[in-house]
Parts: sequence; C-alpha cells; structure tokens
Amino acid sequence: MKNLIVILALLGFNVCFGQPVTIRGRIVDGQRQAIPFANVALFRASDTLTLVSGTASDLDGRYSVETPEPGEYRLRVSFLGYRSVSLALHAGEDLVQDLLLEADPTAIGEVVVEGKRTVRSIDKTSYLFTKEQVEKASDGRELVATLPNLRVDRTTNALATINGKSVLILINGIKATDEELRLIPADKVRGVELYDVPPIRYMDDAEQVVNIRTRPLDTGWSGNLYGTLGQMFSNGSVALSYIKGDNRLTFNYGAHINMKRDKTDLETGHYDYRIGHDSYRYDYLRESQNWGHQHHVGLTYSLSREGNYDLQIRAFANTVNDKMDADKSIVLTQNAVEEERTGQLTDRKQSVVPTLDIYFAKQFGGNNSLAVNLVGSYFDSEQQTRSLESGPEGFDDRMDLDNRKRTLIGEVVYGHRFKQTSLSVGYRGHYNFLTNELSNSLSEAAEKETIHTQAHRLYAEISGKASSFLYRASLGADYDVRTGSGGFHNLTFTPMLMAGYNFGDTHTLRLMYESGTQMPEMLQMSDARILIMNDFYQTGNPSLENAHRQSWSFNYDLYVRKFTLQASLFYDYTRNSLFDAYRYGEGCILYQTDNARQDVRRGGELNLNYTPWKYLRIGGSVEAAQQLFQPSQEVPTYRYWTFPVSVYVSASYKNFALDLYQKFGGTTLVGLYRTGIEKVSYVSLSYNYRNLNVALQCFFPFVRDRYSNETIPTSIVRHKTDYEIRRKDRALALSLSWRFGVGRKKASVRPELENYDNDNGLFKIKYDANQ
Repeated sequence: MKNLIVILALLGFNVCFGQPVTIRGRIVDGQRQAIPFANVALFRASDTLTLVSGTASDLDGRYSVETPEPGEYRLRVSFLGYRSVSLALHAGEDLVQDLLLEADPTAIGEVVVEGKRTVRSIDKTSYLFTKEQVEKASDGRELVATLPNLRVDRTTNALATINGKSVLILINGIKATDEELRLIPADKVRGVELYDVPPIRYMDDAEQVVNIRTRPLDTGWSGNLYGTLGQMFSNGSVALSYIKGDNRLTFNYGAHINMKRDKTDLETGHYDYRIGHDSYRYDYLRESQNWGHQHHVGLTYSLSREGNYDLQIRAFANTVNDKMDADKSIVLTQNAVEEERTGQLTDRKQSVVPTLDIYFAKQFGGNNSLAVNLVGSYFDSEQQTRSLESGPEGFDDRMDLDNRKRTLIGEVVYGHRFKQTSLSVGYRGHYNFLTNELSNSLSEAAEKETIHTQAHRLYAEISGKASSFLYRASLGADYDVRTGSGGFHNLTFTPMLMAGYNFGDTHTLRLMYESGTQMPEMLQMSDARILIMNDFYQTGNPSLENAHRQSWSFNYDLYVRKFTLQASLFYDYTRNSLFDAYRYGEGCILYQTDNARQDVRRGGELNLNYTPWKYLRIGGSVEAAQQLFQPSQEVPTYRYWTFPVSVYVSASYKNFALDLYQKFGGTTLVGLYRTGIEKVSYVSLSYNYRNLNVALQCFFPFVRDRYSNETIPTSIVRHKTDYEIRRKDRALALSLSWRFGVGRKKASVRPELENYDNDNGLFKIKYDANQ
C-alpha cells in the first residue's frame, strides 16, 4: 500500500509539474498601438541558442506560445523598426505577459519585413504593407486595392473584386463607404483583414469582407473632394471630418448622375407562346434611354474611449430618381396572321430613405465585449409606369405605385477571446412593414395592400487554430415569418463548418460547409399586378416561401512573395430557389417569382495575382461551373455550363498609373433564362501629385457591350433577346480627387456591427434590359 501511495504521488507530481504552460499577451508600441506580425521566440534560460517555441503576433498584437513543461525561460520579441526585447520568465503556470517595444531611431521609416506580410487564418488573410507600397498609394483605398483579387472599379469608383464578387468594406469593424476609406491616409493603414468567407453576421451582406485596421487618425480637419465628368455618367462626393479629443464628427455627400445620351440602347427579340388554341409570335425592336440620379447625405458622431467603450450615431438619407423611355417597332403574328404595331414604355422611379443608426460597444476586461446595433429606416417610394401599343388589340396601361415601408433591425453580439480561440454569440431581428397603394387599368379604384415580414437569427460561432490546424464552426437558427393569410413560419438551421491546415507559410488547404436562407423581396410576395403587353401580366406571388442554400467547397491557397493562387471546387444546392417564371392564368400569361424544385451549381474557380516587378501587377479569374435547374417536378432538369473570365493589369511609373480591366462576356443560367453577362471594359490613366489625383478613363475602348438572353426549352414561353448597350461605347470621363488632413493623433471608433435594408419595394420592370 505504501508503495502504491508513493507511485500515485509521483504520477500526480508529474501531472501537476510536467504539463505544458502557456505564455500569452499583447505587443504594443509607445502609443499603446498593437504591433502585428512581431517575431516571438521562446528559449530555455539555460540554453538561449535552441528555440523551444515561436510564433508571430496577430493584427491585434496578441501572441501565444507554449512551454513543454514548467521552468525558467527567456522570451525574445523583435520587429523591424523597433528595439528587440528579451525577458526572463518563470513559467510555473499559465501567465499573461504584455510587452512594449520602443522605436529604433536607426530604423525609422521601415514598415514591415518583406516576405512576412501575410498570415493565413481559416476564413481570412491578414496583410501588412511595405514602406514602398505606402509611399506609392495616394490614399487608403488605393493601398488596399493592391491586395490580391481587389481593384478600384473605374466605372463605379468603388473598391471591387477582380472576379466580380460583392465586397463589404469595414473600417475597424464597421461598414464604411469609399469616401470614408479615401479619407484615410495610406500611412494610417495598420493592416487589412481580407475575408473570403465572411463572418456569420455578414454572410447575408456580401461574398467577401475587407476590414481595414487603422492607426490613430489625426485630430483636426480632414477631407476628400472627388468629381468625375463623363459622357456615360458623372460622379461627385465630398467628405469632411473633424476630430477633437475622443470625439469625431463626419459629414459626407455623394451624387451619381447617369447621363441621358443621344445614343440609344438596342434590344431585338421575340416571344413564342400559346394561349388556349391560339399561337402567338411577338417580334420587336426596342430603342431605349436610361438616365437619372442618386444622392447620399449623412452625418456621423463618434465617441471613443479606447479599451472601454465606443458610441456612434449616424443619420443619413439616400434618394433615387431613375428614368427610362423606350420606343418599339412590333410585328404580332396570331395564328399566321401578321399585325404591325408601335409601342412605348416609360418608367419613373423615385425613392427617399432616411435612416438612423445607433451603435454601442463595451469592453469588459481584456477578453470580453458586448456590441449593440439598432437601425431604423423609412422608405417613401413612388413608381409611375406607362405601357402602350397601337393597333386594334392595343392597350394603354398606366400604373401608379405608392409604397410606404418601415424597417427596424436590431442586433446584439457578445464576444470572448480565449488563448487561441474566439467565440461570438449573437441575435439579429429584422422587421418589415410595407403598405402599398396600386392603381392601373386593371382596377377602377386604387388597391391597398399590407405586408408584414420578420426575419430572426440566433447564432454562435467559434474559430481559432491549434498548431497548423485551422477551424471555424458556427450554428445559426433562422426563423422567417410572413404574417397574415397565406403567410408562413419557417425555422431553418444554418450551420457552418470549416477545417484547414497550413503547410508552412505558403500553402493552405480548407474544407467548408455552409448553409443560409433568403427571404423574397416585399413586392415579389405582393398581389400587385401590371400589364406589360397583350395578355402578359407581371405580378407578385403571395404563396412564395424563403429559399434555403447549402454549399460545400474544397479550397487551396498559395501565397509566395510575388504570386498568389486561390483555387476551389464547389457544390451549391438551393431548395425553394427564387426565380422568375411564366405561368398560365385565366386566358393570359403571368410572369411572377416562384420557388424552384432544384437549383444546383457545381464546378471550380481559379484566381491569380502576379507581381513580376514592383511597377506591374497582373490579376485574373476564371470559373467553370455546371448549373442544373428544375423549376417543377413536371419538367425535366436542364443542364448548362458557364465560363466567366476576368483580366486586370495595373502598371505604374513615378507619378503615373495605368489600369486595364476586361470582363469577358458569356452566359449564365438564371432561372428560366440563359442570361448574358454584361461586359465590363475600361482603360484608366492617372497622374498623382501630392494629394491631388487626375485621371482619364475610356470605357469599352476595344469591345462593345453586347449579350443575349434566351429561355430554356422547358419554359412555356420562348423568349430571346439580343442587347447592344450603345451608350457605353468608347465613353470618356475625366476625374479629379483631392485629399487633405492636419492635426495630432487620437484613436478612432472601432465598432463591429452594421445593418441596412435596401429593398425599396418597387417593381423591377421586366422590359428593362439592365435588370
């Protein structure tokens, strides 16, 4: 018995005193700002030549190393531009050790070691920039646009991806505009997190998320003025910001004007269909003009107590005024009897959307946070449409649609950071209240309709790493509701699972499964109906249900000094996919949104970014995908391949820069239509002098924007159109941008939530070639 007690005591001693010990903390500079990618090395106190463990700090300056057993150790931290620190430690149990690095006057001006500018996580890549990259960039946006698969789209003057995927911009964790990003000087960008898989709370907002981490911004005034005058469109924006102490007040205004050019867009097409025993063929040539203007004005107040709490209040309003006129030459053939007609279509849309956005975040200790976001919007939208055709069976239909919509979005998120793991738990509720009033030739009096919907999401997500293994797991529960008769209550679980492995600093493999839902737009669920041509009506569908998408993918990422490659194989399946369908009504054809029985997309994608020299960058994207679509159980599955390709070239010499982008046209399957992909093509030449940038752009210099749409064979209506967007041909634009800023340094607000509703409840007229 005594021997057994001694053995157990020795085993207990080994368990208690032989287990690993974790040393973690945060590395900061003299201004208490995080130092990312600092080198952290751990040695035994008795042998400072043999490395025990090593790591690099993340973008928040946090690090974590593990000892094989308790004992005496020496921790060394170094980073280019700072004096190295060496610290003796006794590791008896897990401990927290923060470190302060002082600037090295002999290395001032260096930013980061070339070749160690990226850190790969399970869902994002973190980047730092070299001194030369910072000096070449005119502002923060131009600097961020040098990252793989990113560019500045000269047609929209916005940060965009090369492969055309939607992107959400965050600055220190909150959604931001291009104007706000251009306000930030390049040397204030501390690092960038590029999410190719957005966090769960942003998955419904964009396909990629770019989070820019900044150093403290300068106290005093800063601003940015931008203007573009072009044949196709004109843009203008002004952003002014004032910082005093921990307070910041920002005003911004932007306008986009689509010019009404003399050139008209051409659409030629025909319909083939039957109603009862009668057969019809409807051939037409349409010439159309599209123009209008959009405006945005906002005022933001921010109060930041770094390490304590952040408050931000934003009040802004968006206005939209879009116009379209079209003239048609028509030949209607009914049972082999031809009739010539002329037609006209006019569409006027205007919308005013004021919004109030309140955000508050509180830090508890060093590892806990709570963020609350409340957003309220009011949509005041009107649409007037007139469609007429001559002839004995012609018509003259006028539609007036008046929408009043209120939306309320509330979200709360709790976050906790463990040693090498992050946890977030949150809830978001989205409430919509729509009242529309519709009058047209189908009813003698105006018809009123009320639609109420709710979307609730409860989610939890954990992510981190263990050695070279990466992981992320989240579970969401979506509860989508439409109240009233014909409504629905759908509960859907939306899990996300990701697992990855880093092979050194250059290779990463990842497996991913994700799930999500999509609510129909308000007017897609409406009873509203408009006449678009003889015996054709565009209408809503009150029996619609929400769609549920599931995706699987296998990804490979390669990051070396001058070359990056991202390759993926994917399989997407959507149940109750939303698509526009043709249905038989009572002696007519109805065009309305429906739920598909099967919608599958599978294939592969390849993204490349190559910088052979510092003055030249080449990027490209190619995708091969097969789509399988079955609108209902009564019709067979239709299969189709699509091959979108994009190419980007950027070159610079001294103060000059040249950008060239070409998105090659093709077709993709969208519901019942093989839909042509609108081409994008431009050449931009710019000159930068201090804070002034001048640029000349030419759009579609080499090709014309032509594409076709055609229904698949299973459609009861055969419809084919050929488009030529002539207003874009060789259109020129001249841009001017000027940025200024003065003052001393203070911290900026760092929120983490952003919500907004962009469904204004208006009809997307089928006759608009750009829809």
